[in-house]
Amino acid sequence: MSRALAWIRKSKGDDDDIGLEEQREVVPGLAAELADEVEKLDLGVHTGFSTMTRDDESGLLDQNERVTERIDELRSGRFDYLVALDDRRVCRDEYLRVIQYAAGQGNTEIVYAGEVNEDDLTFDLKRRIERDTKEEEIEKSRRAIERRKQQGYDHGRPRFGMTYDANGHYQVPGEEFDTVTEIFQLDNAEKSRREIADEVDVPVATVQNVLDRREWYEEREQMAEM
Repeated sequence: MSRALAWIRKSKGDDDDIGLEEQREVVPGLAAELADEVEKLDLGVHTGFSTMTRDDESGLLDQNERVTERIDELRSGRFDYLVALDDRRVCRDEYLRVIQYAAGQGNTEIVYAGEVNEDDLTFDLKRRIERDTKEEEIEKSRRAIERRKQQGYDHGRPRFGMTYDANGHYQVPGEEFDTVTEIFQLDNAEKSRREIADEVDVPVATVQNVLDRREWYEEREQMAEM
């Protein structure tokens, strides 16, 4: 059985705007024509930049666990096709090369629903222009993050199982926190990472990330109970 990954992302706008609606219709549709089974990576409105060109502490493409987990799956050969509207919807900087390399390792064919200029010079020039036009927006974001850090608040996307409190200041246990607790319990029972992942139905990478941050999760759980 063949399998395709439908990659959906947009840099700006609202989650329900026309650009995303088009992607959510066209990209999975093409993926369904190519493969028997389709899985989606729907990032909604999300930056297309990575730590390869940015030094933000969180929120970048390669800092998103959902992205890195899917790239691991591409590398392992889970998918026969990676489908997106165009290359810019996958990534807007050199991290695209990392994704392409992972796809190559897993013999995954990358298919775009729209037109893509494959010329490397055009690729680099386009992204440099895009990068320059976003500098002011990024600088504002950096200042906002710095203010949050100075005030002792959390910043960036919530970690697995977490959400922000009503004031938007701190990460607190969310809807999937029961899964976090179960991961800790299974780890205490000396289950392997793979056994835990199978038991709670999440990728191994997520299990590892949760266990690596165990003290942080326990501290946040205690804060929420105070």
